Amino acid sequence: MMHLPQWRVLRDGDADLVLTVAFDPGRGNANFSDLARCLGGRRVLEAVPRRTTVAALRDEGVDGYVAPWLEAVKEHGKPVKAVLGHCGGDSLARELAIGVRAWGLGEPSLMTFDPLVVDGSVLVEEYRVAVGALVAQLTPRDLEPALAAAESHDPASAAGGSDLLSLAETLERAYRTAAAAACRNVSVAPAVQQQLCDRFSAYLTYLAAAARARSAHPSAHAPIATTVLSATADAGPRTADPCGTITRFAVGPDRLLGDPEVAAHVSRALSG
Repeated sequence: MMHLPQWRVLRDGDADLVLTVAFDPGRGNANFSDLARCLGGRRVLEAVPRRTTVAALRDEGVDGYVAPWLEAVKEHGKPVKAVLGHCGGDSLARELAIGVRAWGLGEPSLMTFDPLVVDGSVLVEEYRVAVGALVAQLTPRDLEPALAAAESHDPASAAGGSDLLSLAETLERAYRTAAAAACRNVSVAPAVQQQLCDRFSAYLTYLAAAARARSAHPSAHAPIATTVLSATADAGPRTADPCGTITRFAVGPDRLLGDPEVAAHVSRALSG
């Protein structure tokens, strides 16, 4: 089996090549691994989120963020049948599908699952969750500036351009400062602190890249028709407008990728 560090093998079949884009799911939530088990003899790969920083994203742009994934697919040598994206990864899945076509690596269909519009509010929300996990290890003096970094966000700005990257860089720096204080207060090894910070930077950069990808292709990013699969319980205000056919399933968002009816629907679509 060819080793592709930019991709995680979810199912090692010989039939169609299917690419998926999602960040690590919440604990207990269904993910693309659950869906892949129901997709017959297909080879299903999941993009490994880039271990990078917001500053690097500012320099390389969304094309540069996606390029290593495409390089690895090119090395794989098998045409891409479909690209699947989940939640905030839907716009990166679209960017990837556009790149696959532009690089001559296939003519993939595009499916997104509970697509989410990523904006500055999403970045702030995820930052607060990350800082919340450190609260028990932070003194009030450490916690105050960490919370202040999120309070300074203007929800009317930072949709997907340079303002959003500036916000992401502010949150990235604030988290590193808070994590350093938390690790110092409980005598955690520097390597563990680095791991915590690098993971959050990678997640923040992934979200920022998703927001930039969406803003780069307004009006639901053009020219690839999308099949949208959505949980009926998912009707949040930031849910992306469908840019193709939409099918709803009587299942909660946390179980959408593990639902048998969803898997059957995807399998039929891939066989069409």
